[in-house]
Amino acid sequence: MFALSAAVILALAVSGNAQNLGRPVLFTDGLSPHVDASFWANLNPTQSTWDQWGWGWIPQSCFDAANSNNVSPYDFEVFNVHYTDCGTAWVFCRHHSASLSQIDMIDLFGRLPVHERQWIRHVVAVPGGGSAYELNADVVFQGPVGTPSVFQHEVGHAVDFYKNGFQSSGTSQFLNAIQQDSCVPDDYANSNNVEDYTQVGVLSLYEIVNPGGLDPIGANWRCLVNQKNVLDGFQRDNMIPGGVCDRRWADSTIVKMGPAVPRVKRGPVGPIPQPAGLPVPGPSRAGPDVYKNLVFNATEKRNAETRQAAWQKAAKGAAA
Repeated sequence: MFALSAAVILALAVSGNAQNLGRPVLFTDGLSPHVDASFWANLNPTQSTWDQWGWGWIPQSCFDAANSNNVSPYDFEVFNVHYTDCGTAWVFCRHHSASLSQIDMIDLFGRLPVHERQWIRHVVAVPGGGSAYELNADVVFQGPVGTPSVFQHEVGHAVDFYKNGFQSSGTSQFLNAIQQDSCVPDDYANSNNVEDYTQVGVLSLYEIVNPGGLDPIGANWRCLVNQKNVLDGFQRDNMIPGGVCDRRWADSTIVKMGPAVPRVKRGPVGPIPQPAGLPVPGPSRAGPDVYKNLVFNATEKRNAETRQAAWQKAAKGAAA
């Protein structure tokens, strides 16, 4: 059922108190081999439908992601995703050569608790070697990174930066907790306090959804209990599955993909969301995060394709 893919952990520069922590680690092989099987089984997909934009128009932040990743904005598919737990659609952007399919993006993002998802503006997939980053409340996935733990990590960056009106990972409470504990989750968490915080968030979500919590994980996770308790105090309420969204960002400005786009009124197949009165995210940046030993699930990928087709069919039938 599972296949393993490895990539070398790379160092990165992020805002905040970015420095190598130099702490002992709970797992030397990363978190995915220890958490993703449970995430696949216990993070339930949120029912959704999607509709494609007509070619030629793209959110500005997706346009910028194309340029930053050295791909053409003309080669992007832009589509609205309507989850049943939020009245406002998310706009996703996918390069034609991205490893993640549209269904992968919809399924994995929709498995996360809605009160975490609501801190994300756009979801973007581009080609790459197996990394991802968060930028100004957008998450950009580069290459084969289609696992729940990766999506939780990247979305977790936005929750860290925005939920409390400040960067929770940079507070004295969390920095002190690192020193009080005898470990961090994995080698990547040692990169700096920002990556440590989001990796602890992966374990916190695991505790919430996994039967038996963290105790069955196969290691003495209490070596990082102070970090987990501080993170839980900041954002555990947003990590409980269920409920409906109660806030959203305004979408990025819609622009032409480039000068080759005809001067005609834009006409996407589905409506372009135009939420009014919503705030614009402030600056934030984390990553690129490069992942190792990711645990993929081909069965769940096929199930997502079948499930999404059924939801699309039911929605069309209801609208007929």
